[in-house]
Amino acid sequence: MERGINEGAKILLAGHSLARFGVNETGIPGLINLAFLSQDYYYSSLIIRSAIQKMPSLETVILGVSHISPFMDLSRSQNPNELARITRGYGRYFGDVHHMDSAMAAAEPDRVIWDDRVMSELYEARKADYFYGERSRRSLSDFDWSAMSEEARFEAARRRTDFHNRLLKHRETYEENITILSGMEEMCRDNGVAFRMVVFPSNRYYRHFLNPRLGDAFEEQQRRSLSKNTAVLDLVEDERFDSILDFVDPDHLNDVGADKMTGILRQWLEVS
Repeated sequence: MERGINEGAKILLAGHSLARFGVNETGIPGLINLAFLSQDYYYSSLIIRSAIQKMPSLETVILGVSHISPFMDLSRSQNPNELARITRGYGRYFGDVHHMDSAMAAAEPDRVIWDDRVMSELYEARKADYFYGERSRRSLSDFDWSAMSEEARFEAARRRTDFHNRLLKHRETYEENITILSGMEEMCRDNGVAFRMVVFPSNRYYRHFLNPRLGDAFEEQQRRSLSKNTAVLDLVEDERFDSILDFVDPDHLNDVGADKMTGILRQWLEVS
């Protein structure tokens, strides 16, 4: 956010890990990538609101999504590592833990030294690019995707989608996210900022196991949330992405895929 303010960023990218892995912000002039792991619609909306308030240069907001996005609510997660992203990140920055139990949030042990000098050093190391030095897309993955056998890739995708398919049962979150998404579009419109959405590509292994009802629900949510003025770039089955060579795991792009995605997004922004 600070770098976006200092550089006069014109384009903001928000969204969860697919957008974090999938776009090189240095490849699109004026773009700041504030997507992050497990960033649901709620925290994306808080980031967008903060950016609109602090960055008068902002002209366009892009929300990076997938077919599971309508069912995501980080604060209702049962995974301690996921919830820690609220207590150490989103909640600390915004003072808002959403639906997470406040007592649980307060009891979370703080294992991070929040010293001004340490934070300054971290910022200086990371401000140019989230991926740097020893922290690459490959280093954050549990897979050597391109070296795996066909059978192993299908099994990894099955395990990943088993979790994602279970999100369908969260109808309360789905309905709440309709309101949040609509509010994001309205907030941008009221402040003279264009609102767009990008659906990131999926490889054939992941699509093979993903419940198609998630895609249907995604399209329904778009119809219920957005006006016809919101441009949506849907790359879920885009054939320009190779299911093996462009991915680092069952659903995230690798360096090659991110370069390709960045070029496509840059061209879309230029012509639309």
